[in-house]
Amino acid sequence: MKQSYPAVKNIASGSSLLRPDGTSFWQFLKKEKIAYQKDHFPFLTAHKIPRLKEVYDFEAFMALQSRGQALAYLYQGFGRSLDYVGPVLDSELEHGFNDHTDRHTLWVSQVVAELLHRSGKSYLGKKDYNEKTEVLATLVGMTHDIGNFVSRKEHSTYSAWMLGKLFGNTYSDVKAWEAVEYSILFHEEPVLVQQGVHLSDGIPLQWALVLADKMHVGRDRIGGRSVESGVKKRAFDKDVHILLNALIVRSTWYFEVNTFVWHLDFSVDQLGEKFASFSKGNKRLWLPRFFQKHFLKKGTIYRESFAKLFSDVYGDRMSMAAESAFLLFPYINTFKVRLVDNDTRQKVGSGEMVVWEKKR
Repeated sequence: MKQSYPAVKNIASGSSLLRPDGTSFWQFLKKEKIAYQKDHFPFLTAHKIPRLKEVYDFEAFMALQSRGQALAYLYQGFGRSLDYVGPVLDSELEHGFNDHTDRHTLWVSQVVAELLHRSGKSYLGKKDYNEKTEVLATLVGMTHDIGNFVSRKEHSTYSAWMLGKLFGNTYSDVKAWEAVEYSILFHEEPVLVQQGVHLSDGIPLQWALVLADKMHVGRDRIGGRSVESGVKKRAFDKDVHILLNALIVRSTWYFEVNTFVWHLDFSVDQLGEKFASFSKGNKRLWLPRFFQKHFLKKGTIYRESFAKLFSDVYGDRMSMAAESAFLLFPYINTFKVRLVDNDTRQKVGSGEMVVWEKKR
């Protein structure tokens, strides 16, 4: 694990929260017509150009003993700010961005802790899973994407930079702080490539964060603007990521003999009211014509069309998840992405298939 992080030092200086084009964060919210209250951001000053405030003490954080305590501590400093990550990112694409509010970070932080617990490893891998590892898993899971307030591009670097401004007393446990900074900075492939760092150079805390982050797909990742666009504005035709998330009811994981399985539940119906915009009034998910065309002309069932599309779009994502799983669980020699279709309308046939597989 590298001990210095030039990317963090070079990308930002000072403590002012400015967008890359020099726009103040408050100005950006106004320009994008995102309604906000300054007191929803306890870690920012109310100045015209807000400055990051030190709202956490790392020594106090490390004295906590559970994920629940860690979450309570973090929310005191974040307030309701995580609700705004979604609208901020939605501004970057016509039909919005994948959800990055605390629906995402709560899921990731829980799975990071579960993965480390199941591996039996501490955050550095030098001891067994312990309380310190659990609170650090919560910290990286909840904060790995806060850099999106600055910019989506290089957001992991901005996340590490912001965290360094929000926490004081980081020298109270240097190894733990460096592990947090390293895991957040290197949870995305572009920064790994840019800095010439390999996942194998890392630590269990990082591997668990990468694996959890990559596995979080499905309907709870669909952002507000995407839901508003729905069928009427042809969101599926213009952004394949929305389509893939809409087709996944849930994403989970489990073990088979020497195998890690990333499990996807597929369904073309079972729509909740929230996703009604993705139907045409019959409560069934509307699908692009190429799905229907392949079924009618070639007999290609929907889940097979989905599997090919998922592999084409998320190939790099699955590779990075697999490498992290192999590093975290040395006894695993196979990583599978398995798709299960319950076919509640009984028109295509229930079944399951392996979408993607990688051997160690």
